[in-house]
Amino acid sequence: MKKQTTNQFKPLSKEETKKLTTVVDETIAAGLGKAKTFSAADLWNIQRRSRTITNRRSFV
Repeated sequence: MKKQTTNQFKPLSKEETKKLTTVVDETIAAGLGKAKTFSAADLWNIQRRSRTITNRRSFV
């Protein structure tokens, strides 16, 4: 069995490499509302709903 590999990508030039590796400053989106905090009650509710879904699947 042959163990040859073919590179399907063309080599990158120095300019392309520089474009890909430059650091971009982060910007904050303006005009968005305040984010809701995730509480223990939210986690409990998600777990409770997933249990009922799995129970329903076993009865079908």
